[in-house]
Amino acid sequence: MSEDDVLAAAARAGDETAFECLVRRHGPALYRYARRMTADADAVNDIVQETFVSAWRQIGTFRGDSAVRTWLFAICARKVVDSHRVKRAIPIDDRLIEPPAAAPDDDPFASASNSAFLEAMEMALAELPPRQRAVWMLREVEGMTFPQIATVLSLSPDGARGHHHRARATLRQRLVQWR
Repeated sequence: MSEDDVLAAAARAGDETAFECLVRRHGPALYRYARRMTADADAVNDIVQETFVSAWRQIGTFRGDSAVRTWLFAICARKVVDSHRVKRAIPIDDRLIEPPAAAPDDDPFASASNSAFLEAMEMALAELPPRQRAVWMLREVEGMTFPQIATVLSLSPDGARGHHHRARATLRQRLVQWR
């Protein structure tokens, strides 16, 4: 039994401290995911908060068929979709990876090149269809397996693999100048 399973069992029994541990452990990853999946920066905190409120309300029904992390991502994915139904978000410029501050001895060409690459990557990710972007983020940033992604997004593992393949092909095509 994993530590998450132990915490979930304790939370099911009403232990708020155990649930807080789950929030601290998985909150940053859910925030990253929600941030990449919605362009409305103001909605990201609400989505993550609603995810955990929903999880707390549903913890009694969590059967452990999937990992706690996968279960939380599935709730978050539904909250992201719900937020898009409420209003259409306007894309804004947010970073997948914030570039580090340049050190005095850094190569200015490398710094400019890295910034240009990150900007191009951001634009390419924003242009992906939402499901492809979600699969790519869960696989490449969060390190989930295709069966876990399938559970989160209500797809088959092969469907998740297909979306990932198409996302990678599109990104490879759009970012060809950095190869």
